Parts: sequence; structure tokens; C-alpha cells
Amino acid sequence: MRANHASFDVFDAVFAVIPWPALMLGHDGAVMLTSEEVGVPAARPEPPPSLRERAGHYIAALRGEPPWLTPQEVDTTRALPSGEEVQERIILRRTDWGACLIVMAQTELRQLTGADIQAARLAALGFMVAGVCHEISNPLTSLHSVVQLLRSEKRPDDRVLEKGLSSIESSVKKILDISRRLVMFSRVGEEPRSQFAVDVAIDEALQVMRQEKLLDRIELQWSTDASALVFGNTGQLSEVFLNLFLNAAQAMDGSGSLSIRTVDAGNSVQVIVSDSGPGISEAVLARMFEPFFTTKPTGQGTGLGLAISSEIVLEHGGTLKVERSPAPGASFCVELPRERP
Repeated sequence: MRANHASFDVFDAVFAVIPWPALMLGHDGAVMLTSEEVGVPAARPEPPPSLRERAGHYIAALRGEPPWLTPQEVDTTRALPSGEEVQERIILRRTDWGACLIVMAQTELRQLTGADIQAARLAALGFMVAGVCHEISNPLTSLHSVVQLLRSEKRPDDRVLEKGLSSIESSVKKILDISRRLVMFSRVGEEPRSQFAVDVAIDEALQVMRQEKLLDRIELQWSTDASALVFGNTGQLSEVFLNLFLNAAQAMDGSGSLSIRTVDAGNSVQVIVSDSGPGISEAVLARMFEPFFTTKPTGQGTGLGLAISSEIVLEHGGTLKVERSPAPGASFCVELPRERP
């Protein structure tokens, strides 16, 4: 029997157009639903066991803490009852209900068309939209209340009018911010890409921080590596670093130390961003990359920054994760495939 969960409708709608098997996972890693159970056919006939029965194999191949809530892409091999082996790629994305795990056969993966890639991206966007109704309900309710209040006043005085207009402005700003971020998220992967030093994207993000005077009371330590080349879109990766820097500055209340290290890790490039803030609790850590999850005060964040940043990095073939460190503060690591000159 299906659980009573509002997001199931979104799951049904999104995977009605996605040609790959998928599982809906709860925050505890339990399988809540599979695409087979909503009548969505797989890309090719699947032999037993069922998708739900294979869930344990897929979850065991995941990395992270906890693995079923860590956005990632993992290659795995599964043996069929006949003894034949199937190479598959697991794509996991965070959602407001937990996570969605998509299974793509490697043969199908190599044959992906532009339409397939866009369909996958729209699916991820669909998961985010699952939380939009909840997120915009508060500002819309506030807008409605303020309009009703102003209408009830035949001649509202300047104080009431100013307060009402400020409330309307704040609510509209939040809705526009959510809309802007979702539009940007839907366009990930569309921009032209080239080879460049990752420090170029970091510098662009720091320039924005300086223009907004967000580094005035922050001690910046930046260890660069001009030979650390990556392939991608500079603007998109700059957005990732800007989100990390903004989060660090806000966590430190605008004062503290920010460390940025570009590291040659052989076949990959790592950018480690650390701050001297209060750190991240275990409860928050489990939901860091969940769309619309935020610990910031009302009006100071949409909760989309890290979710979108994680998707951008994944689109570039890398990972974004929280680094565990005995030192105080928080530390994030952006790891990207290295490009040889």
C-alpha cells in the first residue's frame, strides 16, 4: 500500500516521461515507491528480481554519510539470474521527501541523446518543484493578508501603508528569488564549456564578494594552483563558489577567517572551502543538500543554493560534499575531473 505522501503525485508525473527505472527513498533510506509500481515501463524488459528487490544492491554501492542522502553518480555491476553482468550507473538526487535514485544501463547511457539529457534535468527540476508549493505558500499568504488589510482601510495612514508595502516587497522578492534560482537550475548544462583554470571561477566569485563588501571583516587565505585545469562553464562554477563563500560569510556573521585551497589530487582537482564559523550539527548535516532546506532566518535564504550548486558540480562530472574536520567551523570540498593541458 502506498503511503499518504503529497510528493508521490510529483514522483508519478515526473517519471511518467522518464525512460529509466527509479526509486523514491525516504530520509531513513527505506524504499517508499518505485517507477514499476506506478505503471511506468522501464527502458527495456527487466528480468526478476523487481526494482524494489534490487534496491539493496544499489544503496550498497552509494557513498557518503548517509549514502542514500548524498547527491552522486556511481557506476555498479549487477549479475542477472542467467549469469550475465549488467553495467549500470546510479544517479541520486536529494528531494524534500528524501532522495530519488535513477538507474541507467551503461549501454543506454552511451546512447543518450540531447533530449534524454534534458529529460533527466527536467526530472531533477520536477523534484525541486515538489517543494515550491510549500515554499511560496507563506509569502503568498502574507501578500493576500496585506492586500486584505489595506483594502479594509478606507484611507490607510502613511505608517500602515509603508508597513504593508514593505511586507509586499519582501514577499515578492522571495518568490522572484525562488523563480530565478529554479530557472537557472533548469538551464544547467546548456551553456558552452571550455578548458580553464578553476581559480578563474574562484576569483570571479571573490570579486562579487568584494563588490558587495562581504569580505571587509573576513581574513581571506587563498592557496591557488594555476595548473589546476578543469573543463566546464566558468560562470556556473563561479556560482557554486559564490554560494559557498556567501554561506561561510553568513555563518561567521560577516567576521572570521575564510580559507580556500586549490589542490592537485592527481586525476581530479579539489577546491576546499573552510570557515571559522560555528560548524554544522549532525541534524543539519543530513539535510545540507536538500532543496528548500535552510537554517537561515526567514527572508535570508531560499534553501536552494547548495542543492543547485551540487547539481552544477554533478553536471560537471564532480562532487560537492561536506568535509569532516576536527577544527572548528565548516569545510566543503568541490572535486572536479582534471583536464590535462
